[in-house]
Amino acid sequence: MTAQRTLVLACAGALLTALYATASMRMPLIAYFHSSQTTVDFVHMLGPGWQWPTVLYLTFVGAAFALYAAALAVVWQGIRIPRLALFGFPVLFALALMPMYPPTAVDMFHYHALGRAFWVFGANPLTTPQGTLPYPIGMSWADLPSPYGPLWSLLVAPASVLPGEHFEAGLLAFKAMAALSYLGCAALIWRTVCATRLGEESLAVVLFAWNPFVLLRTVGNGHNDLWMLLFVLLAFETARQRRWTPAVLFLTLSVVLKFASALLGPPLLLYIWTHSSGTRRERLALLGSALACAFAIALAVYAPFWAGLDTFKGLLLQSRLMITSTPVLLDVLFARVLDAVTAAEMARVLPTAVFLVLYVALVRQAGQSFAHLVVFSFTILFLYLLLATSWFRPWYMLWPVTLAALRPRSWLAPTLLSITIAASVPDLVEQFRGYWPWLAPYERAIAAPILLAFLPPLIVWLVGVFRHDGWGLDARPDIEEAVLG
Repeated sequence: MTAQRTLVLACAGALLTALYATASMRMPLIAYFHSSQTTVDFVHMLGPGWQWPTVLYLTFVGAAFALYAAALAVVWQGIRIPRLALFGFPVLFALALMPMYPPTAVDMFHYHALGRAFWVFGANPLTTPQGTLPYPIGMSWADLPSPYGPLWSLLVAPASVLPGEHFEAGLLAFKAMAALSYLGCAALIWRTVCATRLGEESLAVVLFAWNPFVLLRTVGNGHNDLWMLLFVLLAFETARQRRWTPAVLFLTLSVVLKFASALLGPPLLLYIWTHSSGTRRERLALLGSALACAFAIALAVYAPFWAGLDTFKGLLLQSRLMITSTPVLLDVLFARVLDAVTAAEMARVLPTAVFLVLYVALVRQAGQSFAHLVVFSFTILFLYLLLATSWFRPWYMLWPVTLAALRPRSWLAPTLLSITIAASVPDLVEQFRGYWPWLAPYERAIAAPILLAFLPPLIVWLVGVFRHDGWGLDARPDIEEAVLG
């Protein structure tokens, strides 16, 4: 029986690899990158019209998730999976998606342009709009500087410099960086689950690394979100080992790469305070020393880019924009009874205020155990995306999904699945809502992708909350932590 299940897993992995390779051949990067003076999307590559691209997209996503479900069914039985198969197929998935043109986002082109701004032209990407410097194609939001932290501009040096003027090679290098972050996160998830939930590590790896949403958003589109999560996982893993200063330093590196992970600073610090040994004065000295080191690292990373408050220009400009988020939906509703300025302000303030109230309560719970740190950190990121952020894109769901994989046999698993399935749909709706009469009203056209991305996982998560009588779901101290006391 074990051999049969392993064969099913291998067949699912082989078919997924073939499916991803077929998609890459259908939408090759080298064929589409220079074919237009503006970025193209899967509509142009799969068209003409909207019917055939819709069928192809839904067929591809449906087939990928069906094969993923087959792999999950195998590992859910708890059988031992050869590590070569468990990690070998994710390597093949990444290789198969490397040549694909990013079909649903243009962020990778922004990374390349901004990397060249610093490493080729000597401009400051945190203050210089990328559109002011030469690049072969035009891009949306080219009038904005980089919204990312300075560490990202340092990490992209090899991909920005070594390919020279061979732009396709440079973009493939960014794809390789995305694949590296994806595989690194998978390895850290394996390591952490082995130590905290022994016997569940194969399920954790398949939940995360075999997930089509994770693969297509990270390697397919080349997003940098898993670099932020890679440092978060390192911070959590070193905290689990009670190596407190490295934990703070790794989280600092995550924050100066992409600022959203700063939300996890208070939970981590509370966990350190609760679980470190010594008197109150000794623990204060420990936290003070760790924070001083973190501040020194942040200063060193910012030094090449510092331009006063203008250093945060890109982040501040993007924070004022609203796209595909709860504040956008509220703005549409409030605009019926308020003037445009007041409606937009209320749409930002109200959900943010609700989140902040919830955030304080969530942080207070995170210090109880490592399991609580994971579950409540997931909840913080999940609710932040659902409520507080005014600029939301579907791949941001990679943030809570990565943490959810650390608790593979908890209610976080069905929440993870609902997130990744739901977040695979909004791209299609955003592209084709103009063709569907039932979405003709402006309010429906705006609401559809937001509700599709948020409502299903919110319902699944709330079911878990009521089922387990609390937001901690089934968080409980792991065996290792119980032994350590």
